[in-house]
Amino acid sequence: MRLSNTGLLARLPSLRSLLVFNVAGKHLNLVRASEELFQTQGALSRQLKALEDHVGVALFERGPRGLRFTQEGELLYDFTCRAFDLLGTGLNRLVLDVERQTLVVSAARSFSLRNLAARLPEFVAAHPWIDLRIDVHRFYADLESSGVDISIRLGTGDWPHYRVLRLTDDVIIPVCTPAVASSLQATASSDGIDGPLAQPAFLRNTERDYLDLWNQDDRHRLQPEDGPSLNFNDSATLLGVLEAGMGVTLIRSSLVDAALQRGTLVQPYPGEVRDGLNYHAVCAPRSSDKPAVMLFLQWLRHVYPAHAIVG
Repeated sequence: MRLSNTGLLARLPSLRSLLVFNVAGKHLNLVRASEELFQTQGALSRQLKALEDHVGVALFERGPRGLRFTQEGELLYDFTCRAFDLLGTGLNRLVLDVERQTLVVSAARSFSLRNLAARLPEFVAAHPWIDLRIDVHRFYADLESSGVDISIRLGTGDWPHYRVLRLTDDVIIPVCTPAVASSLQATASSDGIDGPLAQPAFLRNTERDYLDLWNQDDRHRLQPEDGPSLNFNDSATLLGVLEAGMGVTLIRSSLVDAALQRGTLVQPYPGEVRDGLNYHAVCAPRSSDKPAVMLFLQWLRHVYPAHAIVG
């Protein structure tokens, strides 16, 4: 005998408890789950226990290293993933006919080009009802008066009274093209090399000059005075010249991670230093409940796994 819809609904746990279970299952870590859901670990633990009581079986094994699925928990996780995917697809189709929303994101040109751009198609495809506008800037957008919903900023994360999500875990590293790296190795192993790459140019960002910070470590000192120097006030332009094979620079790792993975840029010297700065997504409290803003922040947490909620 089949249950009626009313009988079936009476047996189902709450949608919220299933969402909490799904997020906890995705991370298998209550700290990460609490960050994503903006709830305390204690609140999540109580909701998970209530769900286990409702279904009558244990869904997780708890240990010092986090959570592990039980056999029943793994089965339910598979079903909740498919259910939420289907629900999201249905809601996206529904809102296409209901209301479009505009989302304005402000970011530096270098971060927009070198990091964000390749990831955006995923967000746009998943949320076709959001009209996304990227506002490129050199300075912080005023979140109170500019109409910007989310500002991606480089800093320590200390922006009181704003919601802040850390996106990167940056180090400062030297980079160049493989050809320039080969010339540096050849120069180091011989008395001299003829040609323009014998002493490649040092490319310096006049607004973010990391040379003094790098040279605090005597093991990896750079001496750009031994060769020509090119100066820029924009990281995106500097990186374009760098990839053309003009020389060596010190740069934030988040701006060159993709190029290093592709092999179009390499690290010619070992070592790294930190300046304590990272890229953050920042939004004002008045915008944080806007559906498009909430979805974009949720997506950022997914594509930037180094995230940490600051406030």
